[in-house]
Amino acid sequence: MIDDAGVALVRPADLDPGAPLTWPLDPLTPMQRIAELPAGEPIGDARLATAWRQAGAVLTAAYEVGMAQACVERATAYALEREQFGRPIGSFQAVKHLLADLAVRAEVARAAVDAAACTLDDPETGDVRRAVSGAKVLAGEAALGNAKGALQVYGGMGFTWEVDIHLYLKRAWVLDTHFGSGDAHCDAVAAALAGAALPTQAALAEDTASTVAAGSAAAAAAAAPAAAAPPASEASVLREVVVTARKREENLQDVPISIEVFDQRDLRNLAINSMDDYLQKVPSISYISTGPGTQLFVMRGVSDGSNPNYANTSSTGFLVDDMSMSYGGAQPDLHLYDIQSIQVLNGPQGTTYGAGAMSGAIIYTTNKPDLKAFSAGLDFDGGQIQSAQQNWNYQGFLNAPLIDGVLGLRISAFSDSHGGFIDNQLTTRAWVNGAVSNNAQWARQDYNRENVEGGRVALKAQFSAGWDALLTYGFQRQHTLGAWDEDPTLAPRTVSRFGPESNLFETNMIDFHVDGDVGIGDLVFASTYWNQERRQWDEYSQYEQNFNAGARNTPPTGFPGTQEGFTCLTDPYYGGAGTPYSGCNPALQYYSYNVNPQRWSNELRLSSKQGGRLHWLAGLYWERTIDRNYNNTYYMPGLQYGGQAFQYELQYYTQTQRTLPPGVWYTYTETSWILQTTEFANINFDVTDKLNVEAGVVHFHDDEAYNTPVLGFAYAPNSPSYFTSDSHKWNSKLGVNYKITDHVMLYADWAQGFRPGGSNSGDPPGCYTSGVPQQYTPDTLNNYEFGWKTTSLNNRLLWNGAVYDMGWKDLQALIYDALVCPSSSYNINVGDAHIYGAESNVDFRANENWSTQAAVNYTQSSVTSAAASSYDSYVGERLPFAPYFSWSWNVRYTHPLATDLAGYLQFDIAHKGDMYNGLNPEDKNTGLGRIVQPAYSIMNLRLGLNPFEGERWLMELYITNLANKNAIVYSNTGNFDLRLTTNEPRVYGLRLSYHWGKGS
Repeated sequence: MIDDAGVALVRPADLDPGAPLTWPLDPLTPMQRIAELPAGEPIGDARLATAWRQAGAVLTAAYEVGMAQACVERATAYALEREQFGRPIGSFQAVKHLLADLAVRAEVARAAVDAAACTLDDPETGDVRRAVSGAKVLAGEAALGNAKGALQVYGGMGFTWEVDIHLYLKRAWVLDTHFGSGDAHCDAVAAALAGAALPTQAALAEDTASTVAAGSAAAAAAAAPAAAAPPASEASVLREVVVTARKREENLQDVPISIEVFDQRDLRNLAINSMDDYLQKVPSISYISTGPGTQLFVMRGVSDGSNPNYANTSSTGFLVDDMSMSYGGAQPDLHLYDIQSIQVLNGPQGTTYGAGAMSGAIIYTTNKPDLKAFSAGLDFDGGQIQSAQQNWNYQGFLNAPLIDGVLGLRISAFSDSHGGFIDNQLTTRAWVNGAVSNNAQWARQDYNRENVEGGRVALKAQFSAGWDALLTYGFQRQHTLGAWDEDPTLAPRTVSRFGPESNLFETNMIDFHVDGDVGIGDLVFASTYWNQERRQWDEYSQYEQNFNAGARNTPPTGFPGTQEGFTCLTDPYYGGAGTPYSGCNPALQYYSYNVNPQRWSNELRLSSKQGGRLHWLAGLYWERTIDRNYNNTYYMPGLQYGGQAFQYELQYYTQTQRTLPPGVWYTYTETSWILQTTEFANINFDVTDKLNVEAGVVHFHDDEAYNTPVLGFAYAPNSPSYFTSDSHKWNSKLGVNYKITDHVMLYADWAQGFRPGGSNSGDPPGCYTSGVPQQYTPDTLNNYEFGWKTTSLNNRLLWNGAVYDMGWKDLQALIYDALVCPSSSYNINVGDAHIYGAESNVDFRANENWSTQAAVNYTQSSVTSAAASSYDSYVGERLPFAPYFSWSWNVRYTHPLATDLAGYLQFDIAHKGDMYNGLNPEDKNTGLGRIVQPAYSIMNLRLGLNPFEGERWLMELYITNLANKNAIVYSNTGNFDLRLTTNEPRVYGLRLSYHWGKGS
């Protein structure tokens, strides 16, 4: 140890290293903060201390000169290699001058260091104080200046991990603080020239890092002065969050839209593995579900009443990297492993992400191959569901550079199994027609199960400094059995089902991405393919029990169960009043539902380079979606073809015998083709350093064709059809943002979102006479928004928020009304709606131990006008699935337990407000009416150990659903009974993780 008094020997064993620094200036040099240095054993006086300090300053300066020269050599080599406009960039005059400046700066510093070394070796040759300080000043300026200049030559590549030129700048910043800062040595040179009595050691002693000998570099760096390090420790400040909301990488706080982000640390800390895990935690999103794979979510209350049974075109965008996966309302429930981030973009994103992003978009960004560093990881999660079965989750990844810096491979795989917690109660049912049966074939405890397995393979190649390509293939198989709901007339988490219930989803995803530098901008070409085959079986017997064909009449006539006569020889509805039921079978009904959508897409976009005042993005997008196997078949094993009901319908349709196979009640087969093309452009301009304006426009065209070769009931003739439709739309965006300070930005934004229109052609003719329209038009959402983005308290507090007012014109809804169109749902423009609200989120790092995050959303949404008198009852009603008030909060406490060991305790809670379960306030189909789903809150608790630095391993005990809340996720009346989708009960679990290599 060196100080003004002299030199003392401090043995490493006597040091208390304290807590490691979370974010050292040089990420390649682990550092620890030493709280207090021991006195040590004196081994030299003040003269020796001065000599050692001077020697350390010269050696540091020599190191800086070597870095400065290396920057010259690397920048020159790259300038000869990289081409623009068909020529090496080194041939351009501006680059030549820049490289010459780097070379001159390095040589001047080299001469100064040589002179200082000679003077230090023979003090008689000159002023040692002036020579040492001069060398330190010039060498520091050369290292910093040349590193910055080399980065300028490399451009954006210089900041990536594929090119390590940025490490020179980081190391230069660190070395500039060693053995006296540049400013202190400048003062020493000035004093020497003026003949002032500045002590020789003053400049050297100014850097308290030099009080520790070179062998203890960790202690030296930890004690760096405030001038060279942030006022607060790196562990107590917020990390920078990078988003791609505008299809380029930007700091979250610089993007003037409302965004919520789960980065890798959030995904890990909050144990986010599925769609349900994060949908619960985003207040601006509400969602419903009938079980895994059927989630349907809406943003900011923009809900048209779509549900997992009957869904219109999605109002929210859903993307995985380049791949748009929104289709038919529900988005794929993908297992989340080896994911870089989840970005939730609130508000219309049509000018960037097209028609599917009317109310917002969710973007999954996957981890890409690292071309330079090996890494791997294994993760395990096991849990016991309270009073039920177990959950098991195994997953792992491997990243391997195949050719260093040129070709890299990344592989991940997972297997996730969730046990059952719903009981299917053994029940004997007396049917309306008098038949009696039980559900012994299906009854059992822990009726529901889910298994998900799959993985992803990615291969990345770097052709040159400006061009690379990425090919990714992903696969997932999700299989569920049973139900995720409960019957409110039975015990909690209990149902009584009389038929098969299962879902199988198989998803394949291919993404080919090429990007490169074309001189005037950065070019991206992305080509994707995905398909998701779904095979579903669902029990539908309550339809037979509850459907009343006379409910449409005023006053209603008939009785529930009127269709059960189709399983009888005689019945009172079709045989006339007073006719008894006879010869009846149980009126069991169930259906199969099969879809296999396939989508191909190509996108070509060009964006401006970083820097400058003008930023622009322009692109073309083409997307074709085909489903060759859309099929829906309803089965009634007890059909009585000779009965009065069936014979009545045969006579009505002039048929003499059944038209479908035995036991089949209704079937529908369709092939669809949808082609969408989009041209889009976005531009923003820095009017001043603080004021920025932006604008965007998109033109969207949609062509659709539907072929229905099979359509009909068992008593009716086949009704094939073929129809086409097309629609197009222009949408725009305007915005302005102003930076009051470097840490406070205000923005105002107007943006439009839309969905294409279409046709209801192909429905049975009777549907049109009952009010089904032949065509429906595109709907448009206009959003007016004011927001703010702030950081404060030395980057320890982030507070963002927005208020918004949205007008929804020609609200488009998909409606199922068996009294209007008994066999089909239909689209219609029901009127206009108005939505307004506010949202805000806070991220606060109180210190190295405490951190907290909170978010809140308030939304008011209602129908304001009706397109026809038949929808007058909708006016003034709240839109469904749109809570007034939702919020989430988590807090985490971390405590160092040893040199490289920390313990943590984390609590999180998410609240969803009450909401209606449907759009129609006067639904006569089921007789159940519209239902207000109660609010609920879900709490989780986690206790664990991990390294104080990095994320190499983790061991955690947890309790999810801490209060064992039985939350109502969806009140489902689509099966003509009330089914309350519920959440998983309390789970006690253990989570283990171990990672190797970079980033661990």
